[in-house]
Amino acid sequence: MFRAAPARLLFATAVACLLLALAVRAGGLDRALFSAINEAAWRWVPPAALSCLTILGHGLSATMLLAPTLLRAPSVLAAALYATPVALLLSRLPKALIDSPRPAAVLDAASIHVTGLRLAGHNSLPSGHAITAFLVVGVLLAAGPSLRLRPLVQAVIATLGIGVALSRIAVGAHWPSDVLAGAGLGLIAAIAGTQAQRRWPLTAMPLGRPLLAVIVLACAATLAFSDLGYPVARPLQRLLAALGAVVAAVMLWRLREGRGTASGLPG
Repeated sequence: MFRAAPARLLFATAVACLLLALAVRAGGLDRALFSAINEAAWRWVPPAALSCLTILGHGLSATMLLAPTLLRAPSVLAAALYATPVALLLSRLPKALIDSPRPAAVLDAASIHVTGLRLAGHNSLPSGHAITAFLVVGVLLAAGPSLRLRPLVQAVIATLGIGVALSRIAVGAHWPSDVLAGAGLGLIAAIAGTQAQRRWPLTAMPLGRPLLAVIVLACAATLAFSDLGYPVARPLQRLLAALGAVVAAVMLWRLREGRGTASGLPG
C-alpha cells in the first residue's frame, strides 16, 4: 500500500491527525486523555524506558536513526535533510503564535507525573518531538521501494513513531492534541522532503554524499556531548552517537576508495 501511493496515504493520515487534534482540543478532551495516558505510563512503564523512548524524538537522535540509510539508500537521509527546514517552520511558527500552556503549567503538581526535564512554558502546541518522529516515519515509509521494507517492518516503524509521540504525554511535556498535531505536521514535512529529493536529487550531486556524511558526523559529535534533559537515557544517547559516527566514517572511507559514487551506491 505504501509502495503504491505513499504520498497520498501519508497525506491522508496527516490530515486525519490534524483533524483529530482539532477535535480533541475543541472538545475539551485534552486533560482527561492526558491524565489517563500519563497515569498509565507511570504505572506500567519504567522511567528509564520513557526517557530512552522520548529522546528518539530529538532531531539529533533522529539523524542517528536514519544514518544507516546513508550506506544503502542515501536518498532517504537526503529527503529528511530537505524536510528539516519545513519541520522547523511547522514547529516554531505555531509555538510563537499560539499561547498554549504545557500540562505542568496548569495542572497541580500532585496530579502529573514528570520524567526528566520539567517543561512549564506556554509553547506546547505542537509537539516538536512528535514532528521529528513522524518525519522519520514518513521518509522511511515513502522510500518503500528503495529500502524494500516489508509490511511488518513498516508496521514496526509506525509503531515506534507512535510510541515516541505518546512518550511526550507520558513524561508530562505535552497534551494529546499537541502530539496529534505534531504527527500530522511531521508527515507533511516528510512528504515535502521526499518530493524535494525527487525533484532535486541531492545524492546525484558530486558533493551530495560527502555532505550527508559530514552532517551525520557533526550531529553525532554534538549528540555525544549534549544534555537532552534525560540523564538516565545518556547511555542510549552515546550509543546512537557512536552509530552515526561509525556510519559516517564508513561512508567517507567508501568515498575515498571510490566506492561511494553514483555508480557504486544506490540513490
